[in-house]
Amino acid sequence: MAFDPRQFKQKKKRAVDPNAPPRPNLMSHDKVIREQKDVIMALEEKVRFLSEEVSLMKSKYRDIQQSVEQIIGVLRRGR
Repeated sequence: MAFDPRQFKQKKKRAVDPNAPPRPNLMSHDKVIREQKDVIMALEEKVRFLSEEVSLMKSKYRDIQQSVEQIIGVLRRGR
């Protein structure tokens, strides 16, 4: 087994474009995906809360509308 100097020859580095975006990294992609999932879960929770709030407001509106109609009916009979 003889020493071969070509075996340890260093490879030439490629020219790097300074304006190029950073190379993709699987760990950073995984982090971005996890962050997006967290944001989506928070938005889904907010949507659920707001839809419950809207249904509550609709039922209150219906109750008030019925009360107003009953008051109007009483006032019309009173004349």
